[in-house]
Amino acid sequence: MHPQFDYIFELFTLLIGLAVAEMLMGFSRILKLRARRKAGVDPSAINVRVGWLVPLLGVLVLVDLGTFWSIVWTMRGVLDMRTAMIFGVLVLIGGYYLVATLVFPDEPEMWPDFDAYFWQQKRWVVGGMFLINVATSAAGLALGAAVSPDEAQAAAIAANPLFLASTLMIFLNYPAFIWLTFSKGKRVCIALMLFILATQVLYAVSAWSIPGLA
Repeated sequence: MHPQFDYIFELFTLLIGLAVAEMLMGFSRILKLRARRKAGVDPSAINVRVGWLVPLLGVLVLVDLGTFWSIVWTMRGVLDMRTAMIFGVLVLIGGYYLVATLVFPDEPEMWPDFDAYFWQQKRWVVGGMFLINVATSAAGLALGAAVSPDEAQAAAIAANPLFLASTLMIFLNYPAFIWLTFSKGKRVCIALMLFILATQVLYAVSAWSIPGLA
């Protein structure tokens, strides 16, 4: 591990924590809205329809944040405190925070149908995640020589065909993100979000037995 990694990882942790907190507050606002609607104490909440699109998008952002964090951890041996590295951290994590702020409406009562809000923000949220994933992959390739697996990792990967399959499936996320960004079909969007979630969860489960990745 690079001796300065602890310092830059603290910056990663702080900024990612803010993005995660923003997402959890969004879910909290939805639960409180439903509670007020069921109790009948808030007339403005009675006719608000949440649906599945916005909550599912929120889960997708949370899972993608977790995947991004794990990728950063695998690059811990080469991250240092150079100015360019810090700027890269601010751009990528700052982008994630901005994306997280757009997933849920700040004032749910102003959106009688959350699906309408989803169609307004989907391109920004999904397109932002796509660009961040591309930038992260490019950084990983640029540092590929330094983060290549050691002997123990290589042996574990070779003995785990599920991990190899899930790694290949992860690459299908890129066209899925593009399709999701521009799709106008509700069922298509739900199917694409579930597919991306499934590939990332499968990758996380299959990587559990790989030293340094789990």
